[in-house]
Amino acid sequence: MAKTKVKKQKKKQVATKANIAQKSTSVYLYAVLGITAILFLNTLQNGFVNWDDPLNLLENPNLNGFTFENLKGIFTSTIIGNYNPLPIFMFAIEKAIFGLEPMVFHFNNVLLHLVCVFLVYKLLLKLKLSPLAAAFGALLFGIHPMRVESVAWVTERKDVLFGAFYLGALLTYIKSLERPKQAKKWLALTIGLFVFSCLSKIQAVSLPLSMLAIDYYFKRNLKFSLIIEKIPFFAISLLTGLAGIYFLGNDGSLEDATNYSILERLLIGAYSYCVYIVKWILPYEMSPLYPYEKEIPTLAYVAPLGVLATLGIFYWAFIKEKRAVVFAIAFFTFNVMFMLQVVGAGQGFIADRFTYIPYLGLFFLMAFYLEKLLAAQAKNKTAIFAGVGAYMLLMSFLTFNQNKIWKNGETLWTHASKCYPETFTPYQNRGKYYQSIGQNDKAEADFTKSIATATDKDVPYNSRGKLYFDKGQTQKALDDFNNAVLAGTDLAEIYVNRGSAFAQSGNLQAALPDFTKGIELDPTFKQGFLMRSLLYYATQQYDLAANDMKEAVKLTPNSDKNHFECGNYLNLANKPQEAIPYLTRAIELNNTNPQYYRERSNSYLKLGNNAAAQQDQNSAKRFGG
Repeated sequence: MAKTKVKKQKKKQVATKANIAQKSTSVYLYAVLGITAILFLNTLQNGFVNWDDPLNLLENPNLNGFTFENLKGIFTSTIIGNYNPLPIFMFAIEKAIFGLEPMVFHFNNVLLHLVCVFLVYKLLLKLKLSPLAAAFGALLFGIHPMRVESVAWVTERKDVLFGAFYLGALLTYIKSLERPKQAKKWLALTIGLFVFSCLSKIQAVSLPLSMLAIDYYFKRNLKFSLIIEKIPFFAISLLTGLAGIYFLGNDGSLEDATNYSILERLLIGAYSYCVYIVKWILPYEMSPLYPYEKEIPTLAYVAPLGVLATLGIFYWAFIKEKRAVVFAIAFFTFNVMFMLQVVGAGQGFIADRFTYIPYLGLFFLMAFYLEKLLAAQAKNKTAIFAGVGAYMLLMSFLTFNQNKIWKNGETLWTHASKCYPETFTPYQNRGKYYQSIGQNDKAEADFTKSIATATDKDVPYNSRGKLYFDKGQTQKALDDFNNAVLAGTDLAEIYVNRGSAFAQSGNLQAALPDFTKGIELDPTFKQGFLMRSLLYYATQQYDLAANDMKEAVKLTPNSDKNHFECGNYLNLANKPQEAIPYLTRAIELNNTNPQYYRERSNSYLKLGNNAAAQQDQNSAKRFGG
């Protein structure tokens, strides 16, 4: 009996300790999530910014209602060469329910970031860190200033969404290692999460390499069989990567904006790698844009030494079986190496958002050695906690302030112009923001600055020309459009804009070649067809006007106005039978516009179908026509 009581007491003690440990773990987790949420709370006051938000969200035609065509468009089209259907699908859901309310989109970005922080905490526990160390690593992941771009920028929903699936896949992969008998089930789930991650952002292709890093950390024998077992993952990575390269190339996003040689591009890659490592410890000059310079930075020439030093540490750690160090460097490198811009893509050579997942390896390393330090220096815990606390307060301060930069186009590009005052993009984009809110004098000043600082001046001249055109200053607009053409341009918009300025000044003869040139340069630029159709209409060439509107309709299949105009031109060209399908489609898209019914009534009258004509007349009257 006595032995039984002792056993029961021991069981109670074990259970009590387990409960206490579980509670402490929960407290750490809640504290990490709470602090992260508080620091990003001020992003909910931000609006959208004119830095890819318009293309991804505000002007995206596929977000105009849950129709089959729109859903098809989301999953079959790219935006600026990027194929990220899942974030766009989320935007569609949010817009359908809440409209274009910025707070909703920012809230969901923060919520997804918190999901990632939660998964990071669980992952660090799986990597054998204590709850306290895991909390430190997860908090670093949550509040580090280099997180801001991924969370505070609505367009970067793809970061926090791909991150959630990616981290989930790592956890399920570890589950497959822990439970060999259930490995197939966990690996199947890992593949599913991986696919979702790839559909959120191409950066997810590094997952099988991260899995190999985990294999090493968990002391699996480094054999070729580890790669063989991951063939499905590598296949998905290869398919995603090739598709991403194709889409970017098709959009022209892989065109090198610099004249760097192959060697210089490798130096830029090494330089970027080193910059990311420095910003891990000391996040300085966080800008939405890090533009290429005419000549590569001087530090890029010494950057290979930094890469070699990192490789040296990696080799030493591998020989000494310092698995935490090897894992951390490998994880960081595997996840950042595809983003080093050795192959040019985009306007900048680095981006804060590229570190969202890669820094997890380095945060793990900090947490691992903090745990070691606390164990070795038990008497100095107070001093250690004070130092860590001070560092975390600094990170929190920087993050809270960096969030404010993303409030709107003015705050964003004012910050960028301070970081890079000799770069035209900040002035160009801030000018567009000012123009959008009617502050034309400020817009003109910024466009003038962008002209002064730009190497290729066609785009800034075009922007200022459009401003003058909208203000009715046609001659000034023409001067700028002429300068844009003289600067050497292959942009269809510039020729179409100049054609519009010629037309507004009454010079239709000069306008026609510009519209035609714009269409030749870009047959998908709908404005070219629309403007040329108006010119043909003005000169009573109704057949030609109708032909151009047919092309515009193909490019804007959900535009009721363009369908109506096409039907109208066909009626004027005395082709009522051809006009009816276009007018019918216009009515299907907008069945309350009396003008559409009246025009179709005219078609029926020309065909002698008086009954149908009268029915449309009645409909027009019913809707106020």
